[in-house]
Amino acid sequence: MVDFGEIINSSANWTVTVLFKPFNFKKWLVLAFIALMAGYMSGGCNLNFNDGGRHEDTSKEVQTDQPSKSAEAGEEKPLTREEMRTVVIVLSVIVLIVVAFIALFTWLGSRFSFVFLEDVIKNDASIAAPFKANGQIGNSYFLFNLVFMGIFLALFGSIVYFCILTLIKTGVINVAEPDIKYFIELFFVLLPYLILALLLFFIFGLISLITTNFVVPVMFKDRIKILQAWSKVLSLLRKNVANFILYLLIKAGFYICAGIVYLLVSLICALVIVIAGALAGIPLYFISTAIPPPSVIIYWVAVGIAATPVLLFLLYCLICLYLPFAVFFRTFSIRFLGRLDPQYDLLVS
Repeated sequence: MVDFGEIINSSANWTVTVLFKPFNFKKWLVLAFIALMAGYMSGGCNLNFNDGGRHEDTSKEVQTDQPSKSAEAGEEKPLTREEMRTVVIVLSVIVLIVVAFIALFTWLGSRFSFVFLEDVIKNDASIAAPFKANGQIGNSYFLFNLVFMGIFLALFGSIVYFCILTLIKTGVINVAEPDIKYFIELFFVLLPYLILALLLFFIFGLISLITTNFVVPVMFKDRIKILQAWSKVLSLLRKNVANFILYLLIKAGFYICAGIVYLLVSLICALVIVIAGALAGIPLYFISTAIPPPSVIIYWVAVGIAATPVLLFLLYCLICLYLPFAVFFRTFSIRFLGRLDPQYDLLVS
């Protein structure tokens, strides 16, 4: 059995070494950007208005007094062929732009995963050199992520589609006045699809965790493509099933603790920023009272323009607070992999 106490201790020590010995604010900002790009900075009512003849009378009055509105409503023309073509073109362009942005950020995230790994290993904060050096394996990882994302969306979309078909076929969604029996029936209709969705998220989450935690370091160490790395990782994990399950449980606990700590620290820091902003706003307000009324709007617009970069920088600094957890989790996975097979302990001992 792997000594997880030793792995946790060595991972924490390396995190301290990377981020605090010595403390370098610029290094924090750059590493946080790399981790962010790599994806490691994560953590009714009843509308039945039919209540009797009063509404019927009103509707008759409306029909009598305002016939022109009904006529106008009936005269709505369908879109012409040219208008339909324009709508289709606009929607197609929007879809293509969205897909292009998704592909771009998936490619960047895949490449930056290796940049972050290399920087953590080497206690560095470089971008250009590791970004270029890991191009081939980064592109292999990118293609895997595209296929992986496509399969997940297709399967999840199928679950949603068949769920909607079932709801329509059973007529559950057409109940005018739902009661407790309705909600029980709805629950049992949705239950199989909820189970399938949870199972899908679990399987794909497990695949994603194995890929980021173990496959990426093996690709980096052996300079091989992702399918070859997956073969090696699966062979290694099959021999260490108990250690792997314990690793998952420990890491899940760490994720929960990290999320709680980060949330509390972020709230405290955000509160400090709000108080400081309020104090800074007091003299700005008094200055505005001394400005001629026609110029007050221009003054506050100028203040807003000047304050926006500061607020964005402070927001980024709040995000940077998660960096120690990101470095620790990256280190923890490498240390664990190295205990399963010493050749994959990529960190300096």
